Amino acid sequence: MTDAEKKRMLSVVRAAEFLFSENCALKTVLLSRRVPQSTWEPQCARLMQDPELAGQLHIKFQHLYDEIEQAHDETKALEALLQALPTPKKQWD
Repeated sequence: MTDAEKKRMLSVVRAAEFLFSENCALKTVLLSRRVPQSTWEPQCARLMQDPELAGQLHIKFQHLYDEIEQAHDETKALEALLQALPTPKKQWD
């Protein structure tokens, strides 16, 4: 793996870490506001299983699926993916 490939792969891991930490932060806020887990967890589960919402979310990412499927150059496909991922406000380098 080249240095550039390692850097791009680390960017993917950082984005996943950011999404995970953001999810943890949101759960912490809910708990600190004393919103019972028995209230928000079932609502979250229902939203995750909602076919209409799933369709809307899939549409948001469809261009990435298309670009990756049609890419002849893996670097361009990876760059498209990285551009679509959220970036952490703090760099972890």
